[in-house]
Amino acid sequence: MEEKFRRSLYPELDDIDYGIVRALQENARLPFTQIAKELGVTEKTIRMRVQQMQDEGVLSLVGIVNPVKAGLNVQAFVQIATEADKLDDVVAVLNGIVEVRLVVLTSGDYQLITQILVRNYEELSQFLMKTLNKIPGVTRVNVINELKILKSKYKFVR
Repeated sequence: MEEKFRRSLYPELDDIDYGIVRALQENARLPFTQIAKELGVTEKTIRMRVQQMQDEGVLSLVGIVNPVKAGLNVQAFVQIATEADKLDDVVAVLNGIVEVRLVVLTSGDYQLITQILVRNYEELSQFLMKTLNKIPGVTRVNVINELKILKSKYKFVR
């Protein structure tokens, strides 16, 4: 893909911000002095731009854990249908459950999609029977087991 086209996918980022994001997504511990040198600006400019992007919610510098390496060998997506007036309550409960990595509001027959991470299928079974199925307002679930991750993208700019 041509660089100009890739760059045009991110019109809210100017060239300096784009360069910062590009560098930090490869290595969030990269020294600002090195990024400044590569972009031809001062270290202070990089520091200020990073802080501004963090304040605006554009950029988060976080460590990403590989679930499998951390012992969470079973991952599943669970579609959840709820009673219309219980959706917010169900989301609040899901947000407090450690096995739930992601909660997404969707359209269609299921209002929510969640990603569940557990150590094994016994834990998944227990989670479904003893936790998820007991949340008031949940009317139906559909479990989709992840068999193999074919792409996991954390890079947003190239």
